[in-house]
Amino acid sequence: MSEPAGDRLRRLRRVDSEVKTARLRAAIEAAGIAGGPFAVSEIARQAHVSRRFVYDHPELRAEIDLKAAESVGRFTGRLVASARVTGASLRADSENARAENQRLRERIRVLEARMCEVLGAEVASEIAGQGVLVGEKSLREEIAVLRQELGNLTDDLRRRDEDLEGARQANRELMSELNRQRP
Repeated sequence: MSEPAGDRLRRLRRVDSEVKTARLRAAIEAAGIAGGPFAVSEIARQAHVSRRFVYDHPELRAEIDLKAAESVGRFTGRLVASARVTGASLRADSENARAENQRLRERIRVLEARMCEVLGAEVASEIAGQGVLVGEKSLREEIAVLRQELGNLTDDLRRRDEDLEGARQANRELMSELNRQRP
């Protein structure tokens, strides 16, 4: 015995509705696992049903709202848990920051010292190129020549001083003799 056409259509609609409901619940579950989105249009699109189908079944709409609320609850719970800061953790962070600052200060001091050495070496090589550096051979030779000249000039000055003193003595003797000859 075959079933009447009206019964058959109702049964087919019920089966179609059950299939759509199952797809929609699967899409709601997938959105819950993924953390959203929980927009009716997005879930309906993923389930391949119309938005009208969702709005015509308030229990399905309530499931979407419930999953959205649960997702928000999980998210805020994780957010609150991660935002909890204790005094000990703040002190530890502060101490770590101080230690890092000290290490950075020491590193800066070492780098400054190294920079001074490098710049000093550059200046020394630049000066050496101009023949001014103390350690350079030409400068030592020039110093030796200047010392020799200084010694010669000192000897010349001493001889002239002696000559001058001799001339003064002779001049005094001559003046005194001239003064004695005049009556």
